[in-house]
Amino acid sequence: MGYAAVRSLGGMLGALPDRVAYPAAEALGSVVYRLDRRHRAIGMTNLAFAFPERPMEWRLRVLEASFRQIGVHVVEASRLNRMSAETIRRKADYEEGFGLEHFEAARREADGGILFVTAHVSAWELLPLAHAVRGRPLSFVVRPLENQRLDRWISGWRNRFGNRLISKHGSIRRLLKAIKDGWDVGLLIDQNVQEKDGVFAPFFGRPACTTAAAALLALRTGAPVVAGFILPTPARGRYRIRFYPPIRAEGAASNPLDVVETTARFSRRVEEVIREYPHCWLWGHRRFQTQPDGRDPYAERLGERSPGE
Repeated sequence: MGYAAVRSLGGMLGALPDRVAYPAAEALGSVVYRLDRRHRAIGMTNLAFAFPERPMEWRLRVLEASFRQIGVHVVEASRLNRMSAETIRRKADYEEGFGLEHFEAARREADGGILFVTAHVSAWELLPLAHAVRGRPLSFVVRPLENQRLDRWISGWRNRFGNRLISKHGSIRRLLKAIKDGWDVGLLIDQNVQEKDGVFAPFFGRPACTTAAAALLALRTGAPVVAGFILPTPARGRYRIRFYPPIRAEGAASNPLDVVETTARFSRRVEEVIREYPHCWLWGHRRFQTQPDGRDPYAERLGERSPGE
């Protein structure tokens, strides 16, 4: 979808009142689910990998619900450039018993900043803003988009309320400096990466090539690590922020086994949340594409030739 279409769709949905915007976005998600055969095939493959014990009907329901959730996220994202701090505070608060206390515990332990790992769950773009409006801005890694106008549009809301963006390209050195300078650093760790950029860590019982950046930063700096997510509530357009107890990485960044084990510890938190909220994750992403044997597990489903063949 091009820049103009993204802006137009987001603008139309975001301009509607909540009572219309959310049902319309969910309905649109259902339409896309039925029309987008490619991502439906990827999603069903992922769900079969992650939940082999579940019946096909359950997987289909979860996958359609995830498309509908993406529609809701479009509504939220389209409004982020104009939401006031007070509106954001009302939309997202910390989960009682699993909220700010864990983040603050990590801050007390830290010599500099802390490392914050998260995933593409629910309204993930809202999470750093909801944290920042309460006086806790983040430096977080982003992948620049090819469309520069779309990239500037998205960067505009991501930078609000004191957050800082760090480009994915050559980011480790800048992230190390940010942590040393006392900045809290956020990383998304739930997407497939190339083997040169990651390690194979278990995810839903399968090897998944996962960014090694979070583990390397934790092992090099000794910074405590907090896994955090934004999760839906029964009230449409309202969310709660969950932080898990801080994790201390053990070992050395120069030891590949320590990097793998640390990455696996972080990934287990992501898997735990996805199991609890399966409809809130991006099942249409080729999470298991990079494999140790070089074969693409999605190729057959999509009628493609696997690189490993």
